[in-house]
Amino acid sequence: MITHSDGPTCEVLSIGDEIVNGRILDTNSQWISQRLEDLGARVLYHTSVGDDLAAMTAVFRQAIERSDYVITTGGLGPTADDLTRPALAEAAGLTLIEYPEAVQAIEEFFRRRNREMPERNRLQALFPAGSKMIVNPRGTAPGIDLAIDRPNRPPCRVLCFPGVPVELYEMWPDVESRLRESGLGREYILHQDVRCFGAGESQVESMLPDLIRRGRDPLVGINASQNTIILRISTRGPDRDACQAKVEPVLRTIRECLGNLVFSEDGRDLQDVVAEMLARRGLTLAILEADTGGLVTEWMTQTPQGASVLSASLVIPAKQPWREELGPLANGEDASRAARELVQRMGMIAPADIVLVSPPAESEDGEIWKLSVAVFALQPFTMSVRRISFSSHPAYRRITIGKHMLNTLRLWLLETQPQS
Repeated sequence: MITHSDGPTCEVLSIGDEIVNGRILDTNSQWISQRLEDLGARVLYHTSVGDDLAAMTAVFRQAIERSDYVITTGGLGPTADDLTRPALAEAAGLTLIEYPEAVQAIEEFFRRRNREMPERNRLQALFPAGSKMIVNPRGTAPGIDLAIDRPNRPPCRVLCFPGVPVELYEMWPDVESRLRESGLGREYILHQDVRCFGAGESQVESMLPDLIRRGRDPLVGINASQNTIILRISTRGPDRDACQAKVEPVLRTIRECLGNLVFSEDGRDLQDVVAEMLARRGLTLAILEADTGGLVTEWMTQTPQGASVLSASLVIPAKQPWREELGPLANGEDASRAARELVQRMGMIAPADIVLVSPPAESEDGEIWKLSVAVFALQPFTMSVRRISFSSHPAYRRITIGKHMLNTLRLWLLETQPQS
């Protein structure tokens, strides 16, 4: 028997051959896990199983033994490979019973569409004895709500949903109410994401004294996503204020240790932060990007302030002559004169207050890249060039360059912010 001292545990079970063979991406598990954590339940397991009765029965038995709540998606259709009902019944030692109210709901579903219910769909009205029905307002597959007794332990609650995401979403509010009635959701759960750029995951961890340690409260997790380092602070308490009071000392430590590596404490992306900084100072931006294929422009246009701060952009294709004219900027050869001439020629960019430029990156071995990023303030004309060496997988090179461009602009804005 597996026991845990930090509250009820959950397992999310995805059912279907299409899941385990990779033909369909399992987004249901991610969505359900987020809903469960909001209710104060700890999700310890994600399990996937194909459409095989023996395998599904074994997986159900394992989940019932080790988890307090088991949430499943898939396998509730009317076809021969939809085996969630018999597998759950066998694992729980129960018989399947047809529920008249379920038959009525399925018949009504077809009636509203001027169709007769196929006899095969009666299978969807079968439930393990003693279970409750979860109404599905958008489909023919009602859900299952079953409490299974366990010796000397609280019952395991199994909740089964169809695999169609939109049906799951509409059925969830009813189930959430049931879960709250069972005791979940009585604690407030706070997750706060602190995002960093400019150092690797192991380097960031080494800069934080004893914060990344299991068993802490608040708990601080660390992971990397497309060159951004994310520190996730998690805690629980009676209300938001109590949780925030526990988190604040951790935030202070992170700020003191990481300094300007931190670009947001509320989960915002780098482009959102930069756009807000520009908007706050009433500045407009033009972007000239050579190796990113317009990625930085795309990011900026998707921010809430993008329309007000982005004045113009130019993406330089591989064979565009301007790529050669950016060479002096990258190599530091009379960069100021080259930059002035470039900005003057680009009449579309002239109205902007700031121009962000990234010449083509260079590499001798394909492993270590050298990048120059320039920020030009046009009135009066000033120039700041930051030279960066980085390594990156080829699949992420555009993303890495784009984030270095935005981060260079962020640091420049911090250094030049008006004194209050």
